[in-house]
Amino acid sequence: MTTRMLAEAVAVLPQVLEALGWQGRRVVQARALSSRRWVACELNETEHETRLREGLPPAADAFLLHCVAHRYPDFLSRPAPVHIEGAIAPRRTWAAARNNLGGFVSFGARVALVPTVVARSLPVAVDAVYYGFGVVALEEPDRLVHPPEPVPAQERTWVRRLVEEVIYDAVLRQAGQALPVALGVA
Repeated sequence: MTTRMLAEAVAVLPQVLEALGWQGRRVVQARALSSRRWVACELNETEHETRLREGLPPAADAFLLHCVAHRYPDFLSRPAPVHIEGAIAPRRTWAAARNNLGGFVSFGARVALVPTVVARSLPVAVDAVYYGFGVVALEEPDRLVHPPEPVPAQERTWVRRLVEEVIYDAVLRQAGQALPVALGVA
């Protein structure tokens, strides 16, 4: 993605969120499942406050998640610290957006933010419907070309929890909030 494309995507992000019905969601950039992507989410304020009191930081890597889950057996079944709405991939090509979003299928809606000529092409329309991607046109006011398919409720696995923790960490870092550090992992 070019610097120009990134600047254009950042500039239209509020309109993109509105077109998707995701107004009020935070958008963070995070490396979730090996790819850097934008994720729209909401902080679970209640769980966040509880974790601050308990000194539980984001378990944003697999080893730390394993240690925390071992030390606190109910950790994996606790409420998620964030609610993930979906991921947005601003890209110049459909293939690049699809590749960035492909692995995110179990965690939230997937939306490609691409130039209008790409967004309105027939191959993108077919692919988007087949794979359940949302498509948003970068340059025009009527941006939502294809709405994303809703993601059905998934079983809470450790991988899902890891993604939630990575996004939680990104939310706290972006907000400049202090991370809890009193973790007593033995």
